[in-house]
Amino acid sequence: MIVIIGAGVSGLTAARQLQGKKEYLLLEKENYLGGLSTQYRADGCRFDFGGHYFHFQDKADIQTLVQSICTFKKFNRKSKTFALDRLIPFPIQFHLSYLPVAVRNKIVKEIMENRFTPAANLHDFLAINFGKTLFELFFKPFLTGYYNIDLREIIANMDRGSIPPPDKERIVAGAGGKKFFNTGYNPVFYYPASSLTHFIENYAGPITPDRIHLNEEVTGVDILKKRVKTAVSEYAYDKLITSMPLKNLVKIIEPVDLFPSPREFHHISTLLVNVILKRKRKRFHWVYLADRNIPFYRAGFYPVHPHPACYLEKTVTPGTIIDKEKLREEIVFTLKALNVIEVGEEVVFFDARIIPVSYVLFTTNWPQVVPPTLEKLKEYGIYSIGRYGSWNYTSMSDDIKDALACVEQLKV
Repeated sequence: MIVIIGAGVSGLTAARQLQGKKEYLLLEKENYLGGLSTQYRADGCRFDFGGHYFHFQDKADIQTLVQSICTFKKFNRKSKTFALDRLIPFPIQFHLSYLPVAVRNKIVKEIMENRFTPAANLHDFLAINFGKTLFELFFKPFLTGYYNIDLREIIANMDRGSIPPPDKERIVAGAGGKKFFNTGYNPVFYYPASSLTHFIENYAGPITPDRIHLNEEVTGVDILKKRVKTAVSEYAYDKLITSMPLKNLVKIIEPVDLFPSPREFHHISTLLVNVILKRKRKRFHWVYLADRNIPFYRAGFYPVHPHPACYLEKTVTPGTIIDKEKLREEIVFTLKALNVIEVGEEVVFFDARIIPVSYVLFTTNWPQVVPPTLEKLKEYGIYSIGRYGSWNYTSMSDDIKDALACVEQLKV
């Protein structure tokens, strides 16, 4: 028996691969499938859990699989940064012509005078290689608001979304007005033409319904007896595939002294705000917010939605109480600053919820804690996969590919 914990895209992929080949059971704590890769309902509308899109760079096999499930729309990324009260095409370092001349010239001078210098932490890497002016203008305010910790505690080159060394040729060309929109790992993204819910429902189609147990949260894993405990039952397993956050897994493993303390695994929690507007004034997919007066670190419009729908994200501490009156003021302030709305009455409806584990932090202890933990789990027949199970920065395409590889590794 193979037990799978978590019915997000990783768990569903594993179950699909095991179907008809091996006895398995899929346990999901929520009353729905898909995890953060699906949608929820509020005020009669479906909302995503923030911007969750498919990227298929170097993953043609995953693209073929995903597009066999339902029809997808292709989008050329339109992303921005917001600094000095203006929207600047992403990435800001390649579009310095949008900045005031004095600021632009100072940034170019500082970057051109620097030689690329490796650094142990993200703060030093950015400050040294991009210069003080651009660091203080964009990188420091945005990333400090996002990570909510000192950037010296973050490893420089671990996060897949981190900034590469400055390309001086592009920086000079961008300062002169050239545009560089097709950069980074996500210049093109894909989204289901109908909805993420429709994709997840179709993706789960091959799975035998009685193999899925919803509303059954795993509360304990005895790795010596190979048993999984839930609030309602207990299951024996030969192999265990889990996509629950690695931090949460080590909390419930028995015996407790075989793995690092949960305190060694760092992450942020995100307050997600979904908003329905009267009209859509701006044309961008998302914008990174580097203004210290704005309480959110990112805002975006959903590419597919029956209404003008946008989302805002801010980093919060676990257990934060949502003050809806104050939050509405912050929403209106932010959307006005971005010229998304002119008056507060254009906000028709908003819904807010906290995602307890949203992004993993690559703190300086990550290399010493995470890879050894994942390897030790395998010694006990436990395969921790997906963005949160592997405690890494991955996309949905990565998670599907890794889940396929995991089942292949089990040789079922």
